[in-house]
Amino acid sequence: MLLVGISIDDSMAEIDKLSKKVLSLRIFEDESRNLWKKNIKEANGEILSVSQFTLMAKTKKGTKPDFHLAQKGHIAKELYEEFLKLLRSDLGEEKVKDGEFGAMMSCSLTNEGPVTIILDSDQ
Repeated sequence: MLLVGISIDDSMAEIDKLSKKVLSLRIFEDESRNLWKKNIKEANGEILSVSQFTLMAKTKKGTKPDFHLAQKGHIAKELYEEFLKLLRSDLGEEKVKDGEFGAMMSCSLTNEGPVTIILDSDQ
């Protein structure tokens, strides 16, 4: 599962960079259960991608999250759709699922591992 937050600093360049990273990152085990050997395509995996502006929240001040670093909805949607397009062009339409952009959704995740990795275009 990918939780994707798009910031005010993100552009098509960052979307391209992160889509390539998602597709090439070796986070899956091989047939011998050796860790970090296969990328998503080699593992014959699938992606559930969920747009998540709340990832851009800052909580340093006060008691309410600040979302000023989240990209404006219409721009974020365009960038997010491009991100999905790049993933699908490599993995195939059937291997990349997504929800409805900007909608309230219920998602369930089983985290086997546990492995949770943050990818940031600035890092």
